[in-house]
Amino acid sequence: MTAAPPGPAHRWLRPLNPPTAGIRLVCFPHAGGSASVYRRWLPHLPDGYELWAVQYPGREDRVSEPAPPDLGSLSRHVAFALQWAADRPYALVGHSMGAVVAYETCHRLARLGLPAPRYLVVSGSPSPGQAAAACHAEAGKPPQWLDAQESAGAESVELATQALESDLALLAAYDPSDRPRLALPLTVLRGADDPGLPPAAADAWHSVTTAPARTVPLRGDHFTCFTDPGDTVRAAVAAVEGR
Repeated sequence: MTAAPPGPAHRWLRPLNPPTAGIRLVCFPHAGGSASVYRRWLPHLPDGYELWAVQYPGREDRVSEPAPPDLGSLSRHVAFALQWAADRPYALVGHSMGAVVAYETCHRLARLGLPAPRYLVVSGSPSPGQAAAACHAEAGKPPQWLDAQESAGAESVELATQALESDLALLAAYDPSDRPRLALPLTVLRGADDPGLPPAAADAWHSVTTAPARTVPLRGDHFTCFTDPGDTVRAAVAAVEGR
């Protein structure tokens, strides 16, 4: 049985498997996505890992809640909730827009003086500034690297569209230009067949941290991390373990 995290954290964080004494992977969904999409990772997760997912407002059991005013506010709420996840080592993992939210959450944790994750793993997204600029340039339409298919699995097409449009607006208005470099080791996962994320765009993430950073190529496209997630989960675990 999974157990809800204590305090206000239960609104933002969803444990997806039974508690262990090991490492927590806290995963951030893509634009229009929900926490439950990461249940597809469970069959590939090794023993000793807890899988938690962030639940954004406006979807699943939070469908009636309004969107946050900006991506910084969203990340601040998640960072505050994460203090209830920091009783053991944890890492942040974000896919597509979730990569940018995870990145900003690292900054918010530092501002709040809360325990930092031991690692940041991002996939399917250009670096934060490039992602925001591309989304802004498309006037709220999904840019090449962020397809509307990301809302698959939501309660309805209408709700999926609302969530996607809300997320795109947050990303388009985001400005990370004044963020200092992180001090976290970072791994970028890039699908070899993801046309919206060429190697140079993936490698641009390396400049956001002073710690070691690397890009790991994987087979598949933008959505392979959910349609066939084995390689992605293994790569994320290997990164957190320093392999």
